Amino acid sequence: MTASNPGNPRQLSGLDELLAVRSDDFARAVADPRTVGSWWAFSDAVGWVSPSRRVPGRAHLTVLGRPATAAALLRALIDDHGISSVTLPRDSDAHLPTYRLDPRNDWEWFVTRAAPPTQPGEHAVDWLTQADDEEVRELLATWSPRHDVDPGDPDVRRWAGVGDHSNNSTGTLIAAAAFVEHVPGVPHLASVVTHGEHRGHGLGAAVTGWVTRTLLADGQDWVTLGMYSDNDVARRMYRRLGYANDHHFTSGRLLPR
Repeated sequence: MTASNPGNPRQLSGLDELLAVRSDDFARAVADPRTVGSWWAFSDAVGWVSPSRRVPGRAHLTVLGRPATAAALLRALIDDHGISSVTLPRDSDAHLPTYRLDPRNDWEWFVTRAAPPTQPGEHAVDWLTQADDEEVRELLATWSPRHDVDPGDPDVRRWAGVGDHSNNSTGTLIAAAAFVEHVPGVPHLASVVTHGEHRGHGLGAAVTGWVTRTLLADGQDWVTLGMYSDNDVARRMYRRLGYANDHHFTSGRLLPR
């Protein structure tokens, strides 16, 4: 354990102690005690080290706090913990003169505890089956290349979607979203996608609203989701559905400048 003094990060015993230092819904929803290797606090920042999803044998650091102290916590941990990628408060990398993020992704985290207003077109939304997986893959590959999860991923619980039944169509999938649990008991929406030729008709809002309301009606306390910050259309839609975002992050692979 690192010595506890103003100049060094303090190692914590687990999620409960981290939340006692900084009570935060994002940490409750994302920090999975089953996989986190160590928990840390430094000044106003808290963070946790977990296995990298993309680089075997390496680690990912997630930090909450002010950008300057988040960067300081990273600098203190990087050499001893094999950190190859990070999720930091927005623009923390401005305080890392010897490192860069590549790719550098700005994104936002949303949460709601209230059922959204009923959206036009929700009557056409339903849960999909495994037989629909190939259509989901094709829809994501063509119209949402930056999507987060695919059919068959271990954290995916179900997919919801809308088929095109207009003009004698055979019901080809034109919109979809995944219900995911990265942490048990925390429902998360991911890979929300609409076919390009059917955008502008509220299908994304219909799928998102239906899944959110269904999960809350099933007894879930909250539903979360994330989006890339350059997607202004999605941000307006999520806010209209009652989602709130007060977490803005920058993530990426950590490389020397």
